[in-house]
Amino acid sequence: MHNVVLVDPYSAGSALAPVFAERGVPAVAVLTTPEPIASFLTTWHPEHFSEVFVLDDEDKLTRRLRELDPLCVLPGAESGVEAAERLSERLLPGRSNVPELSAARRDKWQMALALADAGVPHLRQLSSSDADEVAEWLRANDLSDSAIVLKPQNSAGADDVFVARAGDDWRALFDRILGSVNRLELTNTEVLVQELAEGVEYEVDTYSVDGTHGLVSVWRYAKQSLGNRLGLYLSTTVIPPGEEVIAPLFGYVRQVLDAVGLRNGPAHVEVMMTPAGPRLIEVGARLAGSDQQDVTRLAVGDSQVDRTVRHWVERKHAVSGYELLRHVRSVYLSAPGSGVLRSAERLGRLAELLPTLHNAVLPHLDGSVVARTVDLWTSLGHVVLASDDPDAIDRDEALLREIEAELRVEPS
Repeated sequence: MHNVVLVDPYSAGSALAPVFAERGVPAVAVLTTPEPIASFLTTWHPEHFSEVFVLDDEDKLTRRLRELDPLCVLPGAESGVEAAERLSERLLPGRSNVPELSAARRDKWQMALALADAGVPHLRQLSSSDADEVAEWLRANDLSDSAIVLKPQNSAGADDVFVARAGDDWRALFDRILGSVNRLELTNTEVLVQELAEGVEYEVDTYSVDGTHGLVSVWRYAKQSLGNRLGLYLSTTVIPPGEEVIAPLFGYVRQVLDAVGLRNGPAHVEVMMTPAGPRLIEVGARLAGSDQQDVTRLAVGDSQVDRTVRHWVERKHAVSGYELLRHVRSVYLSAPGSGVLRSAERLGRLAELLPTLHNAVLPHLDGSVVARTVDLWTSLGHVVLASDDPDAIDRDEALLREIEAELRVEPS
């Protein structure tokens, strides 16, 4: 019997094993660390797997996995991308992505180099562990008096993403990132520095089979800066497939996917539509995370998880466009400080207050101890709104912002 091999099946990847099981395909898990890292612990479900392996001796593991007659080897979360591709190439050569470009599907600096090699427009950026080298690069690129972004090369969820504007002390931010341990529990040995991309940001979720790319959904981000922190999420909204921006956006994304060697499977691509045209923020060779699979299914009746199973089990209908069934928006709420959350009574009454409410993921209610929101990891949670009427969604988001403005945080 075939088995599906899932590497770090966390976050959205935790949905894969049950869906494959419904089609009669059991799953085994491969963990890249002895235990799931803290950021993914709540999404680890060992009961979904007939066997769980830890990736230590890769030769021994490959021999054991070959005995299980693997149907495919897939990453669940960002941390499993490179290991899944290595194992896939050893077990099922040619079924995954271009092996030589694996780093370009994981490391943000290698992404930029791959785009440059392929002649795809990209942001000016540098990876370095030397602040003096960065200063020289800024001078050489006429960016010394411009806004720049500093962030880890291998993290997620807007973790430690900073903006330094003209006159700011970017070196202090550089030193803060360098050598620290990020949300994926990796040490930042270098810092990625890039010009600030300004415009409208989009999330483009795709599925590819043998180098042909299909569009699963497109979402428009609303974000804001908070001091020197960049990427504080306000909302994500699905956009109809007929919007004028879709054609140039997806045309660019196809170039990006080709450049980084993504041939099979899902991709989560973040792109800024700037006055000069689309520019890549980053690409993930994996499922869009959090509950994005569920909200995509709500919006378009399909998801990357569904296409993954159709690709590997049915061998059909994995590459196509999408149709909008209903308007959907995820609205993110923020804590104004760290301490005890107060004046949050109305967060517990959203079902009676919001006609378009689909569901709410709000682990922090009145009396909870919270951290000041500075990124996606420290959000108070999010509320999913869905309706045939986009104006109704706008009204409910406005009420959510009123409720958010009432929130107070007392010192704990």
